[in-house]
Amino acid sequence: MTLPFRRRHHDQESTHDRARALLSTELTERLPEDDATWLSRHLDACGECRRDRDAFAADHELLQGLRTAIPEPPRDLWARTAAAIDREAGSRRRGPAGAGARSPGRANWGAPAGAAAGLLVLLVVVGIWGSRGIPVTPPASTQAAVASPPAPPPPQPTPLAVAAGDVGWVRPAADGRWELVISKVDEVCPRSRTGCEPLGQDSSSRTVDLGGTPTGVTLSPKRDQLVVQSSGTGSAKPDKVFVVPLPSSGPGTTENPSTEAPASETPSTPTESPVLVLPSSTPDSTPSGAIEIASGVTMVGDAAYSGNGWLAFSARPADGSVGPDLYLWHAGDAAAVQVTTDHHTFFSGWVGRRALVSQILVPAPGAEGSPAASGEPEATAGTPEASAESSPGGSAAPQGFHPVSYLFDPATRLRTDLTQPDVWLPVVDPNHEVTAYWSGTVVPTADGHDWQLGEGQLVLDRWIEPGAAPSPSEPAAASGEPVTEPTADPSAAASTAPLEAVGPSGAPVPLEVGDVAVFKALFDTDGTRLAIWAADDPTAAVGRLHLVVLDPATGQLDPDLHPLTGEPALRRFSIDKGRLAWVSPSGQDGQESAVLVLGWEGRNFGEIKTVPAKDLFIVR
Repeated sequence: MTLPFRRRHHDQESTHDRARALLSTELTERLPEDDATWLSRHLDACGECRRDRDAFAADHELLQGLRTAIPEPPRDLWARTAAAIDREAGSRRRGPAGAGARSPGRANWGAPAGAAAGLLVLLVVVGIWGSRGIPVTPPASTQAAVASPPAPPPPQPTPLAVAAGDVGWVRPAADGRWELVISKVDEVCPRSRTGCEPLGQDSSSRTVDLGGTPTGVTLSPKRDQLVVQSSGTGSAKPDKVFVVPLPSSGPGTTENPSTEAPASETPSTPTESPVLVLPSSTPDSTPSGAIEIASGVTMVGDAAYSGNGWLAFSARPADGSVGPDLYLWHAGDAAAVQVTTDHHTFFSGWVGRRALVSQILVPAPGAEGSPAASGEPEATAGTPEASAESSPGGSAAPQGFHPVSYLFDPATRLRTDLTQPDVWLPVVDPNHEVTAYWSGTVVPTADGHDWQLGEGQLVLDRWIEPGAAPSPSEPAAASGEPVTEPTADPSAAASTAPLEAVGPSGAPVPLEVGDVAVFKALFDTDGTRLAIWAADDPTAAVGRLHLVVLDPATGQLDPDLHPLTGEPALRRFSIDKGRLAWVSPSGQDGQESAVLVLGWEGRNFGEIKTVPAKDLFIVR
């Protein structure tokens, strides 16, 4: 009989075995409360098991580390293991019968233990490598040494080579002035991958004086001038538009721009980046050497150069007393000339040597929308009130006004109206084949100081050049339909002489950009990419940028390519050969703004961007 408190044979060994089993289990799972309490008490009294626990923990940590750190076995591991196996096999064959006999329970754990352990290590290493997807080649013979294969490098994005135009932007310099950066874009990363070298790392920048924080910057086609829009702080420092020369002969020098228009309308591309412009002595003043072409006015929209050196923009008085008019300036002129006086004229872009302009027809006070003698509502000065008219549902809706658009030749001062009515802010591709515009009405904003889109839609249409007969698929102007003749006064009333069709063909295709109150559209130099910035708030600084692709053979939208759909972007963007550039809004992804470029080669697209920074302005 065994007494209750008498230690049985092997009790101590059984206690240690239980402790080791629990130590092993707790590395992978939570122990039951009874087992955890027992193990804690046992470890307090048993130093040997405490050492086993530390060894188990170290081994566990080592094995866990194999997931990220690939072990490198000795180059002769396989050779040594194979030799040990051969030696043990030969020893067993040479030994006498019965020599070294062992108990049946330990029959296979004698002399070969070292070789078996080495083989086990090799199998573990090979198993780990195989599970990580690393190819393991078995040795050709047991005598050959195994060379550990090198770890593969981490995957890197494959850049897409693009033949794109340069990208320009300005950023604050350390001394309070600004840096103009012109960066070449020759490769981009696939949009689904990251890791490309940041844009502008290899670009050279030049310090320029912009007279304070700009609201917009435009680079001339010859890259010898910057047009700067600057907001003032009242009568002491009024809003300004000025031209900053960019000399090319060396820092600190100034070259007077040529007053002669080039024979070709295609802008030339210089080989040098812009150079240093000396700062002015007074901050927020007109920079030294700059030409102040307009003062006391606020630019509406963007300025743009024609191919033959004319600069056009719309501007209104800084006090907002009336709406905008068209202004023109040419190199060599002392100041820009106000061309219209109706205060409802908006510059849209260039079609060759002619400016493309939109005008809002506002009835004269008391006319109640009745047609003037010319058959069109008479445009009046002042800003229309945000009046309302009853909508079909009974709710009040802003009154819609009808726009007209026309071509204006700065040299001859002749105006040619577009045939289609209700065409607002059209843009035409460089080949003069396709146009994008708002087809519909416009309405005043709530404060009555600006305009937003009314009833209608943003569309793509074929373009008919003056003097070009429309194709059979394009409707011609109906006989007797009122069409404006060229006139020397762009603000004058339209005549009713029937002329050939000019402008949109009248067979528009809708452009889907979501809810839109304001927009800006631009074509690339090939006329096969159209960028559209749109926002549902007329005062929004941030909107959605889209890029649509046109079939070069048909001029229709490519239904299979949607490279950019609603990317958050600031208002100003630029598009050129093979690339679209914009500035991301501050705070996106928790970072400051960055200049982003979407580049393409054929039907392949990729992206690259600058490091985040404050106060970045795209140079258009």
